[in-house]
This record gives sequence, C-alpha cells and structure tokens, in this order.
Amino acid sequence: MKEVAEVVFLDIKPYSESSLWVCLFSEKHGLQNGIIKGGKKKKTKPFVLGLYQVTFYRWSSSGLQNIVSIERSENLEDTYRSPVKILVAFFVAESIKSFLNNEVVDQSFFHFLKSEVLRLNITKTVKAYPVFFLAKLIAFSGHSPLKPLSRSFKVFDLTTSEFDPKNPSGRIVTAPELVKSLHDVFYNKQGFKDGFEPKLFDLLLEYCNYHLPGYNSKKSVEIIRETLYS
Repeated sequence: MKEVAEVVFLDIKPYSESSLWVCLFSEKHGLQNGIIKGGKKKKTKPFVLGLYQVTFYRWSSSGLQNIVSIERSENLEDTYRSPVKILVAFFVAESIKSFLNNEVVDQSFFHFLKSEVLRLNITKTVKAYPVFFLAKLIAFSGHSPLKPLSRSFKVFDLTTSEFDPKNPSGRIVTAPELVKSLHDVFYNKQGFKDGFEPKLFDLLLEYCNYHLPGYNSKKSVEIIRETLYS
C-alpha cells in the first residue's frame, strides 16, 4: 500500500552503489527502517534529524520499507550550516534511537521530537540545548526527579531521584551549584542560566542511564562534551 508520511531520519547509511539505508520515526508507524532507492542521486538529500515527507510502499509490517521519494517538510538550513549544530543533531538522533524499540508507535512522541528538531534549528544558545533536550526527554518519558519539599535542598540522590533523601543510596550528588542547576532545569527554567555548571550535562547523561531503559549515546557524547563543555 502506498503511503505518504512526515518522518524524522535518525540514522543514514550507504546500502548499495546508489541507495541508502535509513532509520526513521513517523507519527503513524513509529520507529522503522527503510531503503531509499537511488537515494545517493536524488535531488533532495536526506540528513540526520531532518524532517521530510516521504512516499513509501509498506510491503511488510516488520521488514524494510521501500521509500520511493523524499521532500523536505521543514527548512533546517540554520542547523545544517552549523558544524556544532550538526554534532548536536547526531547526539539527539542517537539518544532518541537508543531507547525506542522497533515498531513503537507514539503520536505524542513524534510531536515532541519534531518540536525539538525545530528548536535546535532556531536556537542561539547551542551550549544549553543538549542539557534542555535531555531534561525534556526525561520529563516526557515520565522520569523527572521528584520535586523537593523545601527550597533548602542540599543534595540529590541519583538512584532514587530525590532531593535531600531520607534514606540516601550510594550515588549522592553534593556539589551545591550542580544540585541547584539540576533542580532549575526541571523546576525553575526562568532561574536557569546559560552559565550553568558544565558537569550538569554528564549528570543528566548518568541520570538517563539509570532511569531510561536502553538509553545509550556513547558514540557522540565525547564529541559533544569536548566541543561544548570542556
């Protein structure tokens, strides 16, 4: 059956002399793989974390989808003209792909992902983007830290997601600025400053590894860390 759908490309690899293999996420069908026949020679070139209208034949519910045409659905030139934003785009795509299972269909998640793609394109504060992205991903997945009962919190328990836990575990964060930055990125965005504690990125990554099943972004993390937070 022939279908047209808006998709986000999460991974792109050579498949043959002229074709491309892609991993994509769509609103209707979730995470899938496909082949763009002649993709290397098409006028419209696919990019990771790009938004496209694709025409495909869904010949198998579990096999590769045969994509016959692609057209951009959004102009993301500000992203693809910036080497740093391209690095961030790969990080976002890898993060999304890592914890989604095949055939996952979640319409609200597609809209979340699309909004993040558009936000990356227009952002002027690239350094803060990965931090806010991870915080939004954690919140969207329902794994936000527990909101502290008072404003005088001093430590954070990474294992239990609690500020000032009554029964601390073995992974406690005590650095005052880091604890405050973690709180603010979830619960006080107006008070969150671009000059945040650089270790917040690593803390959020560790939080994802603890609380988001299957999360893995090892390939791109080192480049992001060295480029934005060293």
